Amino acid sequence: MLKAVMFDWDGTLYNSVIPTYESYLVVMDAFGLPQVTLEEFRQESRPNYHDYYLYLGIGEDDWATADAAWMDCYVRHDKECVLFDGTADALLELKKMHLKLGLVSGGSRERVTSEVSEQGIEAYFDTMLFGDDVGFEHGKPAPETLLMAMERARVAASEVLYVGDMVEDILMGKKAGTKTAAVLCGFATRQLLIRAQPDFVLRDVSTLPDAIKKEV
Repeated sequence: MLKAVMFDWDGTLYNSVIPTYESYLVVMDAFGLPQVTLEEFRQESRPNYHDYYLYLGIGEDDWATADAAWMDCYVRHDKECVLFDGTADALLELKKMHLKLGLVSGGSRERVTSEVSEQGIEAYFDTMLFGDDVGFEHGKPAPETLLMAMERARVAASEVLYVGDMVEDILMGKKAGTKTAAVLCGFATRQLLIRAQPDFVLRDVSTLPDAIKKEV
């Protein structure tokens, strides 16, 4: 029986795709790297931005410089980021269904909690866990953050659905033993997500309450 739904943040509930992509373009330009298209970015981006730096060819010694360039761009565009349409209504509907809700993000606690507060939805979540709570070296697809969230929410893996927008989200849920749902509105392409074989494939989170009701 489903008792809890846990969510990723960026690209799942929060539409930060374009500002994130444009910030990486600034990093690429700073290091003289060839620019990539949005489609190429969606094919190759990683939840752990250091992994993406390595993919681009930016070594660890240059991460601080890359971080500064990325953040300088992102903070100038972050006000463009909002919840995907229908997200707040879907969270409210899930709460009315007596489900516990959790937020399990690979982002930093400082940034994501600030964004959640700005969107006025912090009261919906029974628990929130972030990349720096377990150490970014244990990031997705490693299951530690999701396992910690389930422990705090006092739910078993068999009672949880984890919802994300990247292959690593689906793999994390599978490793933690939860059911998984992929939303197509975020960072990864449809082809990548379907290949990961989630239990649900959804346009976005607004369609989740009806999908759950059909399964009950």
